Amino acid sequence: ASPQELRKAGVATTMTAAELSAEEQHTLTVLSQVFSTFSVCGSALIIASYFLFPNLRKFSYKLVLWLSFSDLLNQAMSYFGNPSHRVIACDLQAFGMQFFSVASFLWTGAIAFVLRSTVISKRSDIESKYRAMHGCIWSAALFTAVLPSWKFGPTGAWCWISADNLTGKILRFVCYYFPLWVTIGYNSYAYISVIRFLRRVQMLANSIHSDDSREPRFEMKAISRLGWYPSILIATHVFGTVNRIQNWVAPESPIFFLFVMHTITSSSMGFLNCVAYGLNTSVRMAWCEKVPFLNRVFFPKAAAGANKFHKFENELGTSVPNSPALDSNESNKRESAMGTKSVAVVQMESIERNDSNNSI
Repeated sequence: ASPQELRKAGVATTMTAAELSAEEQHTLTVLSQVFSTFSVCGSALIIASYFLFPNLRKFSYKLVLWLSFSDLLNQAMSYFGNPSHRVIACDLQAFGMQFFSVASFLWTGAIAFVLRSTVISKRSDIESKYRAMHGCIWSAALFTAVLPSWKFGPTGAWCWISADNLTGKILRFVCYYFPLWVTIGYNSYAYISVIRFLRRVQMLANSIHSDDSREPRFEMKAISRLGWYPSILIATHVFGTVNRIQNWVAPESPIFFLFVMHTITSSSMGFLNCVAYGLNTSVRMAWCEKVPFLNRVFFPKAAAGANKFHKFENELGTSVPNSPALDSNESNKRESAMGTKSVAVVQMESIERNDSNNSI
């Protein structure tokens, strides 16, 4: 019996996307495939960057590599479309979405753990935990995918854990939304701790070098960037969580807008993770060296400045020589500054220099 027939008979059930009209279901499927394409391309770019540029193969970028790998396969499941019930493609899509989606947000938790451990706890053995991270993440993802596998089925726009009864609804929250929001909570705690720590270091550095107005702005930009990481995970899942809660509270009243926002945000997770975690300065510079045209895309101001300088040189017919007096004065200033720098300032500058080399 359909969910509508069960409700007419007085049997409690839950609403899924299967109760939307055929046109609405098709719209959701198309939206999922379109936005998933951006995520697949973004994830593929990060994976390609790792293998093309040896200088990026550092511990931090390895974590981003596996995050992108999970995002790519998770979003690629949308290309199955909306398979029919009891078809291998339906079960494969449901398993793939559940397994790789859980793995994806668990890798963001691993990145947050590494960042907090290295910045605050000053752990030097964090790289030795790499294999343990793989074991924990893939095992947990496999468990959450196998446990509800008997409830896999069509849910309207795609196949996932069928919520045609209370058991399916509980499995959705236990196997997906509960570990998701635990991870979001930990990520928020880790990044807030790191941001507060770096602000204290920044205040100490500013109190020593209050005459240099450039450093605070540069440091503040790096610190503020950390807040984007947990925000992305929240933004890509808040509509999905609200939608599922609405399914439980008012199963007779589906809200198509919530389904649309749920589909768009969850399908964009791979793309947003690519922008936040993967496309740092080192990656952009590596691609610009390989494809010079990209300088105008990633570094438009620098490219414009270089063009004006070369034009100026051509008009003069000679290059502008360096001024020994200026070089000497600048060198003296730097030596004087370095002579008064404290450990806190050196630490802050080290974090700032490494920001372009790290993806977290």
